[in-house]
Amino acid sequence: MPKVVDHARRRREIVWALWAVIHERGIDGVTFRTVAAEAGVSIGRIQHYFESKEHLIRCGAEEIVAGAEQSYREGDSHTDPRAALDTLLTQPVPTTVPSLIGASVWYAYLARAVSDPWIRGFMTDASRGTVREAERLLGCAGLSAQHARAGAMRLVALSNGATQSVLVGAMDADVANRLITQEIDRTFDDTDGPIASRTEAAERTYDRTHPGR
Repeated sequence: MPKVVDHARRRREIVWALWAVIHERGIDGVTFRTVAAEAGVSIGRIQHYFESKEHLIRCGAEEIVAGAEQSYREGDSHTDPRAALDTLLTQPVPTTVPSLIGASVWYAYLARAVSDPWIRGFMTDASRGTVREAERLLGCAGLSAQHARAGAMRLVALSNGATQSVLVGAMDADVANRLITQEIDRTFDDTDGPIASRTEAAERTYDRTHPGR
């Protein structure tokens, strides 16, 4: 009986090898040869699934986001907006070696976004999607539309900064996650006080710099 080829699995293995190369050498170190060597396959096998190096690199970015979205969807906190928001914002913080590699690869893409229009557009969409989900969760928890939008931007920015600090060794992961969780608590518990004032100011600034949103 002919052996069934699991093309999806083989494709994933090549993408995992791509991430390993990016982690070790950066995106500039990506070639079919380096990825093939990392994956333990022939260059022809890489070319069978990816028509060009750019195609491979772009698919690598898409798989990072798809994996993060799947992990978030499979969590057990979706009936509780507060818990779901905590999951959404602490998930990127690297707490294990695999997640540290994943974060380093993501930031390698972020650096390349400065000069690559496709990567820049893709990462912009992904980042906006995170903000929209945070905004949705805050709205589900009863925050006004104004507070939910500005609060989501502020919390996502904190998550991004904390992730970067952990990645470069400037902050421990448990400290980063605690800061994020504390700020989520403040957002839920103090929406009529100083937090509300700051989020309204942030919203006005955002509206001035993003007309027509």
